[in-house]
Amino acid sequence: MISHDVIALATGMSEFYADGTESVEHFAYCMISRSPSVSEPTRMLIERRAPSTSTLQGLEARRISDKGTALPPEIGPGFSAPIKGKDGESVGAYAIAWTPDGGKTLTVSIARGAPGRDHQADAVELVRQLRPVLLSSPRN
Repeated sequence: MISHDVIALATGMSEFYADGTESVEHFAYCMISRSPSVSEPTRMLIERRAPSTSTLQGLEARRISDKGTALPPEIGPGFSAPIKGKDGESVGAYAIAWTPDGGKTLTVSIARGAPGRDHQADAVELVRQLRPVLLSSPRN
């Protein structure tokens, strides 16, 4: 669903390991890391929850807590926010979108991505591209 080049650009890794759901019809997650070792941190995580484990009120509370920015209107309901490290420094970003009823969510997280990249913009762009495939389709 996402090209090798896009993942390499966002994560800064030209070679990486991907693990997750292989079927679009039953997509749940995809994790990107440097290697298959369980000690290797995930650099990118794409996750679809259907049904969602959050309520619309819970999603709004998370947006406020994480100081999130609403997604552009053409993408649909959702927000993006930085991921902060223990020292408060930004270590990445995530974007989350949901169906109007909140019944399904799609989250893209990028942690320790490519230096110099706008990780929040990258996460939003990936949500924009994946939303029609993973949230809008009747089969999902």
